[in-house]
Amino acid sequence: MQENLFIAEGSKIVPEIISSGFGSPQFIGTEKWIASNQQILQGIQIEVAEEMELEKISTLSTAPEVIAICKIPAQVNPVCEPGKLYLILDAIRDPGNMGTIIRLADWFGVDAIIASEDCVEWSNPKVIQSTMGAFIRIRPTYTDLKGFIESFNPQIPILAADLEGENLYSSSFIPEGCLILSSESHGLSTYLESLISRKLHIPRGLNSSGKTESLNVATAAAILLGEFTRRRAQS
Repeated sequence: MQENLFIAEGSKIVPEIISSGFGSPQFIGTEKWIASNQQILQGIQIEVAEEMELEKISTLSTAPEVIAICKIPAQVNPVCEPGKLYLILDAIRDPGNMGTIIRLADWFGVDAIIASEDCVEWSNPKVIQSTMGAFIRIRPTYTDLKGFIESFNPQIPILAADLEGENLYSSSFIPEGCLILSSESHGLSTYLESLISRKLHIPRGLNSSGKTESLNVATAAAILLGEFTRRRAQS
């Protein structure tokens, strides 16, 4: 990270980087992988390496046949507008959760992701792997959330996932604006409380034991974004 670089690994992510031209990458791969991927490598410079050399570079338990070392692009701060959907991430520190949320945002067509400065970096190798290439298309902008939200057009609703909120399925909320997702272990940061328009919670199933205290934040994101998408399609 000190050199403003990050590593992406594997035969799923690297071809996506090649086709997108993302991040001015340096590619390193085995002779076998290069020979079997000549079609996508036309005009691409790639350094040949032995499997043992890739093992030294790789962050994975089993080294892949190809890696890309990419430049981290400059951050672009989004301007939030009415009628769009944004995710605001509050203290999401688990790389797997962050990567899955980025992947979900890409799937559901979220317009931008805004993250608190104490969230895990999107360029963390574990986040990159969890996104399955979605980081190419959408990445968090890291900023001071309080100042960012206070600068919004007051017409933009600020929604938050919270156990004390309204039932997601029976609430009459409009599926746009900003949806705040917080770490399930720490809950919503207190400095955000006064900025929220309304809170939503995902109700338990009728046959639930009631013993599970909360949902994983990435799981909650999938359910919430699915319901937002359903409502947007109907409106």
